[in-house]
Amino acid sequence: MITSLVWWVAKSITQSIDLTKLLFTLVLLIPPLLYYKYYRIFKFFLFEQKQKVTKGNRSRGKCPPFFPNGWYWLFNACDLKVGDVQSISYCGRDIVLYRGKNGQPYVLEAYCAHMGANLGIGGHVKYDTCIECPFHGWTFDGETGYCILSKDGTRRTVDQYSYIDIQTCRPHPDIAGKYLEKVLDQKEVKIKKYVCREVNGAILAWYHSNDDLREKPLYDPFDLESAVKKENMEGADIRHFDYLHESILDYVPFVKFRWSMITQCATNSNLREIMKHEHPQVQKYKSYILDTYITDDNRPYINVISLDCYLRFFSKYEMFLFNATGLQLGPALVYLFLWSPYFLATFFQTVTPMEKFNQRVMHRIYTNYAIPYWLSALALMGEVKQLFSDMNIWNNKIFGAKLNYNMKMEADKYLQSWRNWYAQFYEGCHEYEKNIESLSW
Repeated sequence: MITSLVWWVAKSITQSIDLTKLLFTLVLLIPPLLYYKYYRIFKFFLFEQKQKVTKGNRSRGKCPPFFPNGWYWLFNACDLKVGDVQSISYCGRDIVLYRGKNGQPYVLEAYCAHMGANLGIGGHVKYDTCIECPFHGWTFDGETGYCILSKDGTRRTVDQYSYIDIQTCRPHPDIAGKYLEKVLDQKEVKIKKYVCREVNGAILAWYHSNDDLREKPLYDPFDLESAVKKENMEGADIRHFDYLHESILDYVPFVKFRWSMITQCATNSNLREIMKHEHPQVQKYKSYILDTYITDDNRPYINVISLDCYLRFFSKYEMFLFNATGLQLGPALVYLFLWSPYFLATFFQTVTPMEKFNQRVMHRIYTNYAIPYWLSALALMGEVKQLFSDMNIWNNKIFGAKLNYNMKMEADKYLQSWRNWYAQFYEGCHEYEKNIESLSW
């Protein structure tokens, strides 16, 4: 009796409700529920690998310099309030980042020129642009790096002394008991300052091994404001995408990604023809991106990719999902502009070397208003998943200094071209890094 009743109810529901509509409704409802339960934590998600990479006990091969010249992410702009001070280590160096009372961020070397106190630990913002040392109150101007005495910018002058031989602590050869000697009279006190930019919700700092270029950036980071309003290493390796980033969901084996990619340096005279896309709307959007961001000045520092993504069902049927026009600017900034029949999105990715074999990777996503927040969070989670799939490989590989490429294959041609382009950012870094004293800004 009960079984018959259940069968009758199920039959009635099936007849009264279009199964297609029911399925469509479930598809719309389930992802938001999953997001609410699992994925909302990824609004700001920080993953620090639990297994630390050994730095001295494992051979990594013959490596290039660890800190190439370029722009690097330091901090999320929203997390640095007026008056906030942060002690930061990156590129093997210690710096202090603070936001002045005028609202602008400033970056100085971390250590006070008086007695070496760390300005980022206990220091506080003073006047509009300055930071005060917590030890003896020496104040340094973020605009210039000079130590000042008052708000009007009057500079402090001091006598400068140096140990005669700091390593052996031997006295002066002619004067017994004299270990210090004066090297300068009434010298203005200054610590190194660094160019920083607040852009795309991040605070970036310019780093260069050549002191003459430390305050003269060779190019500027992109401001995504215009594109958002209208809308690293693996990037040049298509086989890497196909092999590692194939699965869309671990538990849906019959749905896969298929990637198709081309890449080229922005200096190539045939760039527009190489990047031409068969889809008219993709081509229009791609042309807009290239026209907006590539200039004659920054062209040498940009590598361009065009990445098509398809969903493949049961290894037989395919659906075009999106095209990504990617611009890698320098060694550490990657901008991916996605055009899809279903959405527009922009990814901003940064890689910051904290120390040898230790990097911080940041991903940001910008979407148009048609994309609900939970879907943006899922897309960002997809980026995190791709990064996780790489992590074990990168943590256990060596650097290939002798490169073996099959130049008959497009994938190897792209990778060879990309590595050749990227090597320019190492210029001068080896000489700088091998000098221990140069590792202090």
